[in-house]
Amino acid sequence: MDDREHLLDLLASMQRDLMPSLMRMHESDDLRLLDSVMLQVLDRGGEPTVKEMAALVGRSLSRTSRIVDGLVRRGLAERYEDEKDRRARRIRLSEEGAAVLRRMRSVRIDAQMALWEQFTEEEREIVLRSMEIYAKAARRIRDEGDPAVGDRRLHDRSGGREGRGTRRDDPSG
Repeated sequence: MDDREHLLDLLASMQRDLMPSLMRMHESDDLRLLDSVMLQVLDRGGEPTVKEMAALVGRSLSRTSRIVDGLVRRGLAERYEDEKDRRARRIRLSEEGAAVLRRMRSVRIDAQMALWEQFTEEEREIVLRSMEIYAKAARRIRDEGDPAVGDRRLHDRSGGREGRGTRRDDPSG
């Protein structure tokens, strides 16, 4: 088994071990994967049109529009008229959507911290350095997938935006 296969096996094993408890912990939010992905995209601070969102998540315009409609109906996202182009309707994360993401992050972080507690000090140092490398690679992938991010990078160290419109340069990108 090569390193890539080994990593895939490890990731699959961790997901199998942790997912059932994560699902039970935020059962009331009951988001589908694409709902969650779109909320995460909105949480990055951009306020895309449906067309821009479709490009970001790699789905058709009609599918994306239906998902956004559902998020708006559930109060997780808001549509509004672009002040610079009245023909354009933009999407932003609502306060309820932000609250759902905070709950989801909290559940995931709690599970990850439970794992952290199982490590020795030496293992923690290794894992911490490895996670820093993973986070840097994730930012590169994000930036390659959304070139507009380069001009509006967010505070990445806290896992997303800290409040509507909070932005700062990312020196590690």
